[in-house]
Amino acid sequence: MDIDSHTIFVGNIIDGDVLSEKVCMTCDYYHQVKRGVTPKTAPSYVKNKEEESTKMARYKCSVCGWIYDPKIGDQEGGIGPGIPFEALPDDWVCPVCGAAKSDFEKIE
Repeated sequence: MDIDSHTIFVGNIIDGDVLSEKVCMTCDYYHQVKRGVTPKTAPSYVKNKEEESTKMARYKCSVCGWIYDPKIGDQEGGIGPGIPFEALPDDWVCPVCGAAKSDFEKIE
């Protein structure tokens, strides 16, 4: 039996357990925290209409390649949107690999 994108499964849940209290890797988590992006060819792609006149610099982790974008911040680390990289605490670390703030390079 081939399963295509239009197949749904219906059933009753009879038992369940909480396996972990950690945040799971949902699509929402992936997009907001890990900076996952939807490909332009995806049906759910939404064109970014936000073009700010004053752009804040983005910084890339030289260890793992994660990018700190001030428009998004670091939700996992408690840093909200709109905080420039320069204003982050000196003890802030990369949310992916734990690299120090000094290991980040400005993206031109």
